[in-house]
Amino acid sequence: MSSKRQKISLPGPARAAELLAHGTAAVNELVLERARAEGERNALERSSDVLERATARLLAFEEEARASLARTATELAIEIARVLLRREIAQGSYDLERIVRETLSEAAVGRGPCVVHLNPEDHARLVGARFRSGTRLEADEGVSRGDVHVETSVGLLARDVDAALEAIGTRLREELA
Repeated sequence: MSSKRQKISLPGPARAAELLAHGTAAVNELVLERARAEGERNALERSSDVLERATARLLAFEEEARASLARTATELAIEIARVLLRREIAQGSYDLERIVRETLSEAAVGRGPCVVHLNPEDHARLVGARFRSGTRLEADEGVSRGDVHVETSVGLLARDVDAALEAIGTRLREELA
């Protein structure tokens, strides 16, 4: 049996005398006690590091989940608005004359001549409506229901439901980015 000698630092003289009185078993107990304490300290440090890393990952995941939820909610809201608008348009539940007047006002051509292009169904709804002089309404298969295109000497002003929804969606997406 090989005997290895190890230097052990023992507590003050009273404890040392007690350890010597009890022999090797007492020394072994002290060594085990210190080893346990050191092991517990190391384990606590490691578990603290693991907990900190897990917390950091959880916070990053939470931030990513919140951003994803905001993007999904935005896309859902835009799609709901699109479906509702299309349903209302299909039912004719919109003030077409007001939309045409507002679009003419935005065209800023005063009393200058212009042509208002409307979907044939919308055009039929406005037969008999009076607008400013120089304004002519035209049925146009290329214009969707609910949309208004005003052709003036300076260009075309289009009030398009899908384009407006897309512009709103783009702005909301940019704000989320």
